[in-house]
Amino acid sequence: MTQSPTTISLDRILEQNAESVLIWVNNIFSGQTTEPQGFNWLLLADVASAKARKGENGSGLCDRKWAEVAIAIYDRKANEADRKKPGSGESFTISSMMLRAAAIEKQEVISDSPVLDVNLILEWFWDNIKESEEDVEKKAANWKTLPIAEIRELRKLKNRLKVIAALSDTDKYVLDEKLNNWLVLRDRLP
Repeated sequence: MTQSPTTISLDRILEQNAESVLIWVNNIFSGQTTEPQGFNWLLLADVASAKARKGENGSGLCDRKWAEVAIAIYDRKANEADRKKPGSGESFTISSMMLRAAAIEKQEVISDSPVLDVNLILEWFWDNIKESEEDVEKKAANWKTLPIAEIRELRKLKNRLKVIAALSDTDKYVLDEKLNNWLVLRDRLP
């Protein structure tokens, strides 16, 4: 990919293998290569995610390199959005974590893997818990009477619990009792 940064198209990038694309993405994100103007990063992330889920040559196993490409982009988009407005990168982070959960389901848990380390998901979940389980349960019972900001927080929690539910649907990781208790709350959230 020696084209000038302003002429690189998504089609040209997708002609490359996942390893080459990952190197290119990492070089741009680290500042070693100039970022193409107006490049559609979210589309690349979504295509990479689809390729990861489909697997190498349609194998059904997760293609970890394409997953790394997608996760790198989703995580960067989340950080950029959060710098502009805290909390606004949540949907990108959910996409990143859901892809990790899907990859774990298709393969296995591997510590220190940027894709298959279940601890990345668990730490993210626990780091974003702002209230006790009991407080959330009380709010969930009467969520329609809450201020919109609190309803939004409950909805964010429900979206995070969707990732945990995806993990619980696999045979690769067994949730502990505390996580299962949180998961029970999911259906009661807005």
